[in-house]
Amino acid sequence: MKLIAKICWALCLVFLAGCGQDQYAIERQYYRVKKEAQTIFKSPRSIPPNQLQKTVGTLRGFALKYPQSNLAADAQFSIANLYAATENYADARTQLSKIISLYPKLNEIVAQAIFLKGGTYEAQNNWNSALAQYQKLMLEYPLTQRGAGMPLYIAQHYKAKFQPDKMIQAYRDAIAFYNGLAGKYPGTPLALQSQTLIAQCYGELKEWQNAISTLNTISAKYKDKVSMDGVLMNIALIYARELKDSLKATEALQRLIRDYPKSKLIDPAKKIIRDLEQSNGDPKDPR
Repeated sequence: MKLIAKICWALCLVFLAGCGQDQYAIERQYYRVKKEAQTIFKSPRSIPPNQLQKTVGTLRGFALKYPQSNLAADAQFSIANLYAATENYADARTQLSKIISLYPKLNEIVAQAIFLKGGTYEAQNNWNSALAQYQKLMLEYPLTQRGAGMPLYIAQHYKAKFQPDKMIQAYRDAIAFYNGLAGKYPGTPLALQSQTLIAQCYGELKEWQNAISTLNTISAKYKDKVSMDGVLMNIALIYARELKDSLKATEALQRLIRDYPKSKLIDPAKKIIRDLEQSNGDPKDPR
């Protein structure tokens, strides 16, 4: 069931351009097909094999009939998801391999298929095989949404499994991965996202000074492109909650208030300043 929750969002993927046919009629037909699939997703363990194969056949027929429809890829993923939900993992992987062969130039689709392959191995408690898929995803598709998220996903797996040594190494690997992306694509939204994830990794490692340094770097590099009110709030919270430095926390909050007077974080920032003053005395007062 964990796997089902993880992959259900793939059912609503829309990746391809429409084909100029009556899109409304196609969507209505697909809605009926999806209703069959939803019945299986609700009770995957109680569905007889013949019903599964009937629904898979209907989805496959739809995808073959409307290969250029924006719903064809969704139908193909639905087949894989049905197999996975009913614990037919080998069939799910076969279907995901088929998806990769159908859409080799659509990186987001391929990346999602590789990720779901890994998920089928995880569902079978075969972490080594899952990890091989995830590492392939990081190596070959680092610029996709799934590829960029893999280093953190791996680290969080080890965290959930209470494997601290592997978790720490995975976060170190993630930092190196994101530093590589930020260095290769400087000044881009990808670099900004990568550096933000680096700060998150340092937070997970409780390396607060490194987290603050990274957030300050983000603020300096991107303040003219993106609002930094959230970054300043994060800096302040680290100083206040983790480092117990009321003075620096207040400085970051005052900068937020000064530089972003229309921010939604103004009122929370003022409240934190008041709380700090009440708890520790006026942080600006050296006494």
